Amino acid sequence: MKNIFIIIIAIVSVAIFSVSCDKIEGSYTEEISTEGNESDTIRKVLLEDYTGHTCPNCPLAHTVIDDLHDRYGDRMVTVAIHTGTFADPLMGGEYGAYYKSADGEVLSTFFGGNSAPLPRGIVNRAKVNGDFLIEKGEFATEVSKVLDGKDNWPDLYLEVKPTYTDGNTFDVEVKITAMIDMPAGKYNLSVLITESDIVSPQYNTDLSINNGQNILDYHHNYMLRAAVNSPWGEEFAVSITKGETFTKTYTSVPLDANWVADNISIVAFAYYADGAQEKEVIQAETEHLK
Repeated sequence: MKNIFIIIIAIVSVAIFSVSCDKIEGSYTEEISTEGNESDTIRKVLLEDYTGHTCPNCPLAHTVIDDLHDRYGDRMVTVAIHTGTFADPLMGGEYGAYYKSADGEVLSTFFGGNSAPLPRGIVNRAKVNGDFLIEKGEFATEVSKVLDGKDNWPDLYLEVKPTYTDGNTFDVEVKITAMIDMPAGKYNLSVLITESDIVSPQYNTDLSINNGQNILDYHHNYMLRAAVNSPWGEEFAVSITKGETFTKTYTSVPLDANWVADNISIVAFAYYADGAQEKEVIQAETEHLK
């Protein structure tokens, strides 16, 4: 009788284990491997910061962004786009750096960052009161709407796997997995190169920062350097069903000789390319190059 009881328990255990492996509702643990990758299956947000090194009010916006990174950790994905007259170099002085990028100017022209009073930003490229751009005082509210006001489980899961090949190029693979059935429509993937810890002067007039004085050794972070697959990315799907995966690979992507590879990150995000939510970001991810 004892042997029969043990056999029954073993059979039931095997049956339960088999059902658990096949079930994918609510968890993709068996379907998605994050080994060797810092990505995790949680909703993240993209904040695009329109800024400039001669913008006297921009350091205060950067403190707001830093506070959001402190609060939300790696759920925050930030891209700083230097644009407009406040990003123009001042020749003959300490502010001669040029941080605009061709791809950033395409985005800035479309969203209006190059003509708006800076600082301004966009959260997940969602419109607020009919406009993409918001002021720094609205950053926290709009980020909270995404990260606190929605389910933590993302609609799409992104894995970003860069490989630093040599001093001049890198490869990167981006894998997109659908966690739910998505609405019919076109979907784009954008992949960008950003650099942090760039030390150069920054205008400042805010008394709460450096006593209102300019900062000569300012650390510029999340700076957009270039797009890997064009400013608007590329279409990766027109129909997405739960569990479906899409992989995009980019090889021999060039790095400018003036960029520091140790400070480079690869930012990827998927967004609606048409329909009522056109341009709105669904999920973002970032990984360090090295």
